[in-house]
Amino acid sequence: MINSIDFIYYLILAFGVGALVGLEREHHRGNDVVIAGIRTFPLVSVLGFILAYLGKNEGELWLSPGSSVMPVLVLIGFAIVAAMAMGLLYMRYQMGVPGLTTPFALILTYINGVMVGYGLAIEAVVVSVMLTTLLVSRKRLHAFAEVLDDHEIISALQFIAVAFIIYPLTLQLSFTAPLDIMNHGQALDISNLFLIVIFVSSISFISFLLIRFRGVNKGLYFSGLLGGLVNSEATTVSLSNLAKQRPELVGAVTSGIVLAIATMFLRDLAVSFVADPSLATAGILAIPFLALFGLGLLLGMLFKAPVKSPVKLEFRNPFALGPAFKFGAVFIAISALNLVLVNTVGSEYFYLAALGGLISSAAVVASASTLAFVGSVSPWVAAETALFATAIAALNKLAFSWYISKDVSKRILVPTLAMAVAAFAMGVALILIRNGL
Repeated sequence: MINSIDFIYYLILAFGVGALVGLEREHHRGNDVVIAGIRTFPLVSVLGFILAYLGKNEGELWLSPGSSVMPVLVLIGFAIVAAMAMGLLYMRYQMGVPGLTTPFALILTYINGVMVGYGLAIEAVVVSVMLTTLLVSRKRLHAFAEVLDDHEIISALQFIAVAFIIYPLTLQLSFTAPLDIMNHGQALDISNLFLIVIFVSSISFISFLLIRFRGVNKGLYFSGLLGGLVNSEATTVSLSNLAKQRPELVGAVTSGIVLAIATMFLRDLAVSFVADPSLATAGILAIPFLALFGLGLLLGMLFKAPVKSPVKLEFRNPFALGPAFKFGAVFIAISALNLVLVNTVGSEYFYLAALGGLISSAAVVASASTLAFVGSVSPWVAAETALFATAIAALNKLAFSWYISKDVSKRILVPTLAMAVAAFAMGVALILIRNGL
């Protein structure tokens, strides 16, 4: 039978998810006349709820179970709300108010109410929160869109195609020997390769947007801090070139590069979490990497110098397929080398893979963590190799900066060596702990 308490609970919930969207529409009306706001949206949501709830409980009403009347009423309700949305769109057009957002939000609010009526309460709340977040972030989203050029937007679309079309297809692939090591769950899992590339590039792109959107106002420290998430080598090159062109910025550039190295440790820890879902490797690396990140932040602040004028750094778009697949190629090459080392000369030579830090510490960390997950190496060996790789990756910043600006290289020498030595020492400490020394 129909439970009155349940009905009241879901009715209030349907009212709430509609009121949340309506409140946002009312709040952002500006000088416009509100046609659909704090009252209309809850009513539309409640309408969807009532029609769906009655359909779900039609056996308790005068209709026989299995009747198609109530589902039809839900569709009729949808048609009514869609007509309301079209009318709203026309009225807004007549008033000179552009945009399709509110009419579509009205339709989604009705669907939310229907979801509540069919018992999908959590799903309806999630959709409502996401919808409201999207609506309330309008100005910020427009501002983000304006900082991207056509090439970057096209690259982002291509990347989305890789993430949501190609990656799901790789989960269905099944290779035969000798390529079976590329199957799902194997050492060179092709789907895991795509997942890691997507993850690293996503972190890079979010940081890239923040730098483009806020970097000029926040300064070189902000750009350096996020630049380590985009690409610490590219950040070092960009900052060093800037110091070469504007010698008065050498002090600030030093801090920016040190902060970029610091966030490199944080990014590599996140990569380890994704590459080894068991978290065995990341669990070992968490304290060392977080300590290195903290050390880098401290050193970056100690070398901080004032910047009198805004500075804009240029980074390559990390969502472009070229850089993404370049990272993927490095990752798969290092993984293949690691697998050969393990299967031929033993895991005691696995540390040679740390030399890949000269190219990409993230690729080494991803490869080592993946092989630990499939059981090819111990998580301890993977963590030790990851620390050695990040130590080498920190040192290669000295080479990049020395080639471009010797003044910058001299200034970052002490903090960079401190982080590199600390990372190497932590790797050695893990070896001693593993061997009970």
